[in-house]
Amino acid sequence: MDSQERAALMEQWYRQYAALLFHYARQFVDYHSAEEVVQETFRVAWEAAGRQEVAHPKTWLRKIAENIIRNRLRRRDRRPLVSADQLPEDTLGYSEDPVDVELEYGGPVSRQDLHLLKRLAVDGCTYAEAARELGTTAEACRKRAARAKQLLRKLLEE
Repeated sequence: MDSQERAALMEQWYRQYAALLFHYARQFVDYHSAEEVVQETFRVAWEAAGRQEVAHPKTWLRKIAENIIRNRLRRRDRRPLVSADQLPEDTLGYSEDPVDVELEYGGPVSRQDLHLLKRLAVDGCTYAEAARELGTTAEACRKRAARAKQLLRKLLEE
C-alpha cells in the first residue's frame, strides 16, 4: 500500500470511526484525554496500516484505543502519592498565599475558558496576546471568550 492509498484509507476510517472512538474513550477518561486517545489511535493505526491488512477496522481501532487508555490509566496509577508531611513547608505555600480563583474554581465554564477570561479582563491581555499563549488565533479567543461571557451572564440572571 503506497502512502496515498494509506492516507485515503486513514481519512475514510477517521470520518467513520473517530466519533465512536471518542465516545468510547469518554467512558474512561476526561474530554481532552479522550481527544488525545483518538489522535494516538490514528497515529498507531497509520504506522501499522502499511504493514498489515485489516479485515475489521472498527474492532481493530477500538482495540488500539483500549490499549492506549489502559496504558494511560496504568501510568496515572503508578505515580506515587507523597504525604504532605514529607514535603518542605514552602512547597505547599503559606496560609497568607492569595487565593487562585482558577485553581479553586469548579464551575460551568471550563478552566481554560476561565483562564482566558481572567487573562483578558484582569491581566489586560489583548486577544492576540492570549492567542499566542494558547496557540490559537485571536478570532478563536474572541469567540471562546464571548461564549464563556454569555454562559456566565445567563447563569447570573437565573
